[in-house]
Amino acid sequence: MVEAAISLPIFLISVICLSSIILMYACIENCNFIAANEMRRGAAEAILADTGSLLPYRIKKEIEDEHSIVESTKLKDYGYRVSRWGIDELIALSLLVDMNSKNPIGLLSKAEYEISIVTRAYVGRFRGDNHMTADEFASDGDAVYIFPKRGEKYHKEGCRHLKAASTSGALSPAIKRKYKSCPLCKSGKAANGSLIYYFPAAGEDYHLGGCSSLERNYIEIERRVAIERGYGACETCGG
Repeated sequence: MVEAAISLPIFLISVICLSSIILMYACIENCNFIAANEMRRGAAEAILADTGSLLPYRIKKEIEDEHSIVESTKLKDYGYRVSRWGIDELIALSLLVDMNSKNPIGLLSKAEYEISIVTRAYVGRFRGDNHMTADEFASDGDAVYIFPKRGEKYHKEGCRHLKAASTSGALSPAIKRKYKSCPLCKSGKAANGSLIYYFPAAGEDYHLGGCSSLERNYIEIERRVAIERGYGACETCGG
């Protein structure tokens, strides 16, 4: 009887508090869905009409109508087709939602949640780019390889110049036996398992990320993009 008298109230209080928390989390999930759905709708409407003044009202009304535990919603920040972070035509909204689950004991029954969401208006914009043709868009592209830091040419796969590039791996006793530590980046201090880089074809040392010796890394891009960036065809492989 004594154990029941002590533990039963604690158990009931825990169940009531947990129910309140679950109810508020369900409300939060649905509020995020409502806000995202309305923002997507507003972004699509932007090309037809200016619905900037209606969008926050629609979100607030739907949230308050859907959830009885929502006591109020407060618009903290709002921008319609604004420029922020170097991006134009943004629709940004921040909304404070006050919730009260009104449980019998009033413990853990109140919470405040901030919804912050950003999208971009679907208004279309001519940016002066060289657009791909239908055939280029449907194809996988013509891949070539460039050395971003040091190269001036683009190369085909298998070009001997690519064999001088580095590869990455985990530092192991086998790597230490085959390669020496780099005096520039002090790779000898790295522990086994660390990410290191080495040149399988012509290298003698292993290196840490950021070492100046790794400037011979290459990347794969489309031939069209390489030409637009000013790269010429390799004389050895023809690009």
